Amino acid sequence: MDREQQILALIRQNPFISQIEIASMIGISRSAVAGYIAALTKKGTIRGRAYVTSDELTIMCIGGANLDSKAVSKQTIRLGSSNPVTVTDSCGGVARNIAETLAGLSCRTALLTVVGDDKAGQWVLEETRKRGVDVSQTIVLQGESTGTYTAVLDTTGEMFLAFANMEIYDKCTPQLLMDKWSHIAASQLVIADTNLPAGTLQELIKRCKDEGISLFIDPVSSEKAKKLPQELHGVTAIFPNLEEACQLAGASIEIIDQDYDKLARAIQARGVKHVFITLGSAGVMYVGEEGEQLFPPIPTNVVEVTGAGDALVAGIAYGVMHQHTYMDACSYGLAAAQITLQTDQSVASELTEERLQQTIQSITKGV
Repeated sequence: MDREQQILALIRQNPFISQIEIASMIGISRSAVAGYIAALTKKGTIRGRAYVTSDELTIMCIGGANLDSKAVSKQTIRLGSSNPVTVTDSCGGVARNIAETLAGLSCRTALLTVVGDDKAGQWVLEETRKRGVDVSQTIVLQGESTGTYTAVLDTTGEMFLAFANMEIYDKCTPQLLMDKWSHIAASQLVIADTNLPAGTLQELIKRCKDEGISLFIDPVSSEKAKKLPQELHGVTAIFPNLEEACQLAGASIEIIDQDYDKLARAIQARGVKHVFITLGSAGVMYVGEEGEQLFPPIPTNVVEVTGAGDALVAGIAYGVMHQHTYMDACSYGLAAAQITLQTDQSVASELTEERLQQTIQSITKGV
């Protein structure tokens, strides 16, 4: 075993081992150890202040993890009146949903979020853990309430109105990010949503740029997209819907006349490498380093739209992690969204790696 491999083996056993300890254990100088560690860091084999190896975690999702309630109306919604509904509770939050979806696709996934010390937080973490997501880095805040999201859907499954109580995410400070940085830096891909405060998003983007870490951003909503800094160099890919894209591009949605490519290029000009604008029944507009293309949606009978956007991000991440180009990975995102649209679940239990591959094969064959 050569010196690099000896050092790497010791680091894998104890990511917080000091250079002096390594030097003593293998019989070389501390400066020599520093040189080997610098080489391993340059290769991307280890990352972060604590020597966490890059294969310990594959994808780190940072952002919201909520208790979601969905009220589905049994008839046409009437404002100012009582409406009969069916209510269901589930785990939610954009980052959490993406993490669970990726775990269902056999990806190694971790979630970094904050929850309150309440029953909702306990339940969300336990259910997320059961779905295969590593929640060990999540912070439980004493005296705080876990984020909640309540959506009112019409009879077609389209969102009519939603309420969000997410003040807890203001506690996701830049300092908390730095406290967890060794774990973030160990991942091959970071996916963040804009439930994070503006300062935290800015710090995350800067650190990922400086350390060469791939970063995906889900803007969540047009209002929350305003938290993103003007300078987006460091964002590998972003996934706005049309309203969010107009916010990011500084354009009015009323004057957009299917000029989706220009809209995406305006966002790209802020520093993003790959822009995916989700357009509902019009598909997905991709503009990035690999070119431009409008991807039509996969025909499907829509049961409910909730979660389809999260599934698309997860599907694209899955494709990229499996060495596909970003343009090719878009097909995986569309397939994941199609499977989710056919269910009433925010994270579709039917969305497995096998089902995703079958759907991709069907698209390729034109079935």
